[in-house]
Amino acid sequence: MCGEDGLPAADPGLCELVKDAGRELGFAPEEARIVPLVGDGSDRRFYRVFYRGFHLVALVSPRRKAEGTDENDSYFTIGRHLESIGIPVPKVLWADVERGRFLMEDAGDRHLQEHVLRRPRGVMRTYERVLLLMGRLHRYGMEGFDPGFCFDGDLYSPRFVYERELEYFREFFLEFYIGLDAGPEDLRQDFEQLAEAAGVTERRTVIHRDFQSRNIMVCGGGLRLLDFQGMRYGPPAYDLASLLVDPYTALPEAVQERLAGFYRMLAARCSMDGLARFRENYAAVRLCRNLQILGAYANLGARKGKRQFLRFVPRAWMELRHWLAGPCRGRYPRLSRWVQWVQRDAQLSRKVR
Repeated sequence: MCGEDGLPAADPGLCELVKDAGRELGFAPEEARIVPLVGDGSDRRFYRVFYRGFHLVALVSPRRKAEGTDENDSYFTIGRHLESIGIPVPKVLWADVERGRFLMEDAGDRHLQEHVLRRPRGVMRTYERVLLLMGRLHRYGMEGFDPGFCFDGDLYSPRFVYERELEYFREFFLEFYIGLDAGPEDLRQDFEQLAEAAGVTERRTVIHRDFQSRNIMVCGGGLRLLDFQGMRYGPPAYDLASLLVDPYTALPEAVQERLAGFYRMLAARCSMDGLARFRENYAAVRLCRNLQILGAYANLGARKGKRQFLRFVPRAWMELRHWLAGPCRGRYPRLSRWVQWVQRDAQLSRKVR
């Protein structure tokens, strides 16, 4: 317990947050009831704070950078930016950005993932609403967006793609999780080609970069967008790929194609700069996203011990094989050979089934 106030002692940062926010917002910390919320892949800590008939969400996220833009800075500034252009995000009511403490609107407990799995008959209608939200982000996101908002680089560049997505897959999925001796040179030629095809060099549009079903809340009949701190300049097709290839919802291929068609129609109708041409690099960015997902599941599930993520590997692996045999057939032969090796080896393939 936190001294006399009755707050959980396991997280001193939370205790300080509730006390400081309580003084400024006018509620008594000792009367607050606090419940930890189950996190996902992030190391940040979330809590639901109940007080006299209303509830808020507290976030404790210790600063990681002593100098320059930190993830907390990005979360705060990008959140305000998104609010300013009409993107529904949880409103921050109190913040100590320097120490990574936030008190914000409660967006509820129902992710898009849970919503569509409970209501499969309404999938198309629900996803069309989500795509309208995505379209608004892409159409208006550039207005007032500043590179200084970004804590981890501001561009989805070929170099970023190569280092942060493709090498991430090779290191954590192929080497660490599967156990293959796949060195950097074994995939360099394919990865350089893929990074050039997917990455951009111009700052024409902004993307969320993790636009998937667990970062979209269905709340009070509306939507709320979460985890936007990684937002940067990039190809809008990447967000579309993130939503459609998402293993959490495992959308059937026919549904994915219909939604991609809806997105193309939306882009053409709104004359959004860059969106109508997303076909040019959609195949490449979708492949990159697929590889990034597998790298993330391996890192979180096998390396960090969050084994719940490993159950989504089979779906992501199936999507990878499908994409390499379909739209990307023959383009990346070295990557395809490694994938085939895993698939044909009885012992290795158990990890992807």
